[in-house]
Amino acid sequence: MKRIGRRLVSLALIAVMGATLLTGCKSQDEKTLFSFAGNDVTYQEAHVYARIQQYSAEEQYASYFGEKMWSTQVGTDSKGKKITLQKSIKTSVIEQIKQVKVLCAHADEYKVKLTKDEKKQLNTSMTEFAKNDLGKKVMKVTGADKAFIKKIYEQNMIASKVQSAIIKKANVSVSDEEATTMKVYKLVFTTKKTDSKTGKSTDMTDKEKKAQLAKAEKALKEIKSGTNIKTVAKKYGVNSDNSESYTAGKADQGTEFEAAVKKLKKNGVSGVIDTKKAYVIVKFLGKSTKDLSSTKSTLLSEKQQAAYNKVYKKWTNKYEKEWDESKDVDQDLWKQVTFKYKATTAASTAAATTTAASTEATTTAASK
Repeated sequence: MKRIGRRLVSLALIAVMGATLLTGCKSQDEKTLFSFAGNDVTYQEAHVYARIQQYSAEEQYASYFGEKMWSTQVGTDSKGKKITLQKSIKTSVIEQIKQVKVLCAHADEYKVKLTKDEKKQLNTSMTEFAKNDLGKKVMKVTGADKAFIKKIYEQNMIASKVQSAIIKKANVSVSDEEATTMKVYKLVFTTKKTDSKTGKSTDMTDKEKKAQLAKAEKALKEIKSGTNIKTVAKKYGVNSDNSESYTAGKADQGTEFEAAVKKLKKNGVSGVIDTKKAYVIVKFLGKSTKDLSSTKSTLLSEKQQAAYNKVYKKWTNKYEKEWDESKDVDQDLWKQVTFKYKATTAASTAAATTTAASTEATTTAASK
């Protein structure tokens, strides 16, 4: 009896130890990929976002990029290193999740909750996602179930409502004056020079600036004496990108330039304007209210985005200062997510069709 008792105790200890080991060891999906503003994000959550973006991008752009689409360079980082389309998408995934988490965390401040109709829509969206090809593929590859996907949908819906609430509270608007287009013809005598190798722009020397000012003043004198402004532009080698149409605050040459234009009557010519980056002569061609409604809509969207960015930046400024994707994201874990695209060639399609036809013929023959 003693031996049996000891054996039972030993088996019990083994069972307890086994349970402890199982519960104490997280699966890869449960591991924290990164934390931001007090929010932990698991590998599986980021994996779902990444696959949705991957498969969506492949549906839209694979025919253009081909099988090398994910290794295609789309830019360079601050160190001049190649940024591939895969790297770009994965970075955007991290940024998207950060934003969703932060917005959700501030939902109570804006009294944001999902309505009954929105919850119904949430269930409908989830059902549709689980049925369509993209959703099936995402769920299969990531191992995410419907409840997990639904949670992601819910968070995105709440985040969207918080963003809308921020914009509504900002109450921005655009006047007709702001949306009126100003048309000008300008001569720009730059006071900057650009390094052909690095592309970096620096100020000219005082001597060079003085020479540019002298040229501008000479050009102005010729225009005032009756010489066509376009002829003068060509003569002084400043006859590229002369025409410009802009709305308030959007002029290439900045506020000093816009202030000078406002003082001009139609077809009037300014003096030499010092914009801090060039000496400019401008001829005011007039105002345009064509497409005013469309312009107002565009400017309103820009103002709303700026209002939202201001609030979001206030919430995250401290965290963004400390953020370093290369260090704050578990790179070994994130490397497990790789994108590969295999194009369906005409040959493989034909082979699949032939196989299907053969199978159908065999099945038909057997049934007879």
